[in-house]
Amino acid sequence: MLSNFIDQFTKDINGIMHVGAHRGQEVKKYIEYNKKIILFEPQKKIFEELINNVKNLNNINCYNFALGSKNEINTINRSQGNDGLSSSILTPKLHLVVQPNISFNDSEEIEIKRFDSLGIDTLNFLTLDVQGFELEVLKGFGKELENVNFIFTEINTKYLYKNNALVSEIDKYLNEYNFVRIYTNIDCFNYFGDAFYVKRNIK
Repeated sequence: MLSNFIDQFTKDINGIMHVGAHRGQEVKKYIEYNKKIILFEPQKKIFEELINNVKNLNNINCYNFALGSKNEINTINRSQGNDGLSSSILTPKLHLVVQPNISFNDSEEIEIKRFDSLGIDTLNFLTLDVQGFELEVLKGFGKELENVNFIFTEINTKYLYKNNALVSEIDKYLNEYNFVRIYTNIDCFNYFGDAFYVKRNIK
């Protein structure tokens, strides 16, 4: 579904930022559009594999830290059983119940930075895959969020992680920046899903 939105708005997209890029599974699709790409992945071992996966590709910048609402050193809870895809800065809660095959028995110290403290170009298509930390990432953009026009993000309707952002909170925050949610896909148990937001003047 992510690629469908990129297809739809290709002419309006000046580049793609992916926060929580993991090993760069989406990069193969991203590079088809010949856009600048910025990837963020805080897990050190997975980041090394990400770098190896994109080393022969042009116009891609990778950063080995997380994004959030403040610059700090924190801990990420690493998931076992799904290749680290559920790893989160937040403490797992309902996640342990709905996906008991995934455990969180390991952790890693990571760096978190505000996007608006980085001094890098703000590309206008943003993908968030940060396991409940979405609102903190958005807050860290500060006024730079005014330069973002498209956001594809995971959303939560319940507390899979302790104090994770709920979709209603993300809606409220993004409304202040003139975004409207035009697509929502929630899992059959109504726990989590994906959403796509677009600036109203573009929609």
